[in-house]
Amino acid sequence: MKTDVMTMKRIAGAAAAASAALLLVTGCGSTEDGAPVPGPASSAAAPSVDAGKAPTLVIGKADFPAGYQVTPVPRDQIQKVADSVLSSTKSAKVTPANCMQLSAFPDKIDLAKTGFVIAMKGTSVLAETVSVVDHSVEDFRKAVTGDCGKIKVEITEGQAAGAKGTAVSKVIPAPKTKADDAIVVQQSSTIDFKGTTTKTSMIVGYAMVNGYLVSVQASDASPQSTPDLAAFNKVFTKAVDRVATETA
Repeated sequence: MKTDVMTMKRIAGAAAAASAALLLVTGCGSTEDGAPVPGPASSAAAPSVDAGKAPTLVIGKADFPAGYQVTPVPRDQIQKVADSVLSSTKSAKVTPANCMQLSAFPDKIDLAKTGFVIAMKGTSVLAETVSVVDHSVEDFRKAVTGDCGKIKVEITEGQAAGAKGTAVSKVIPAPKTKADDAIVVQQSSTIDFKGTTTKTSMIVGYAMVNGYLVSVQASDASPQSTPDLAAFNKVFTKAVDRVATETA
């Protein structure tokens, strides 16, 4: 029974990581005046790219660093978590307001056209997604720089109503890959909810490769811990280069 409980906890953690990664991939497009806003994933910008191929482009278990185990996560569980977070996100209050137009988030993420894989090593998590989107890496760059380098978020609806958080983002050097364009961001967040303060840190990379957006996220569930940057760099490079090779 203990093993079953631990397995369920790992799957729940992986589902949350996958959902977070997918929500990040919904991305930040930009308005006509250049203000970054989240936008739904779609193939509008690259009609010749086969979005249905995305699930076949993620890396395999042999591509993860030693000690990381790929954790199978039911798609319906990821969808459930993602839908719940999307619902809360769309009604949240964000400051500065120009950094996010939350109503632009999609109502649902199409998992049939999104590739994802999750691997865990203790409390460390690496997640990769591959999708086709209607915005560029430059849009993501605008969303984490300037006034949007630090944002405050207040959840007003759902189970997390009342939660307040601050996210600080910083662009860091990206490993050399075959990407057309890439960006890596280190983000630190502080969340206050029901008298408890939680601090988290993650590293997320975005790369555009032959019309596909490749995203890799590294995080760690332990308090005061930092993501595994070396592991992230290895996985980001392998993930990007695989898509480049398979879609050349």
